[in-house]
Amino acid sequence: MSTETNKAIVHRYLVQVWNEQRRDLFEEFFTENVIHHGIRAGPGLKGMKEGYDTVLNAFPDIQLIIDDAIAEGDKVVARWRSLGTHQGALHGIPGSGKQVTQSGVSIYRLANAQIVELWFLTDNISLMRQLGVIPTPNAA
Repeated sequence: MSTETNKAIVHRYLVQVWNEQRRDLFEEFFTENVIHHGIRAGPGLKGMKEGYDTVLNAFPDIQLIIDDAIAEGDKVVARWRSLGTHQGALHGIPGSGKQVTQSGVSIYRLANAQIVELWFLTDNISLMRQLGVIPTPNAA
């Protein structure tokens, strides 16, 4: 697949699965044995769905904004921001009703028009500060 095709697949995944909440499309975008790094869930496609469900339960109104997408070879890097209201439990933190933003970078490796491997990095410190779990340092 071309780098532009791979970028289009990742863009469509982020918009349709996250912003439109199309959980039914996971099998279209991921292989059954997808390898994911940085997601607090079990292995493979089942783990991807578990991680997705955790996020949607905590932030049912989540929306992603794609700031950058860069592709080379079989990889696509997406830099994004998410916006949402913390309405349900997230890793033991009860819903707070707070609107939060989180930034992240995901790296996707594709083969045969599907994502076969994913690295997922997010700014969890900022999120925990917004939720009041850890203090925000005083500005000097």
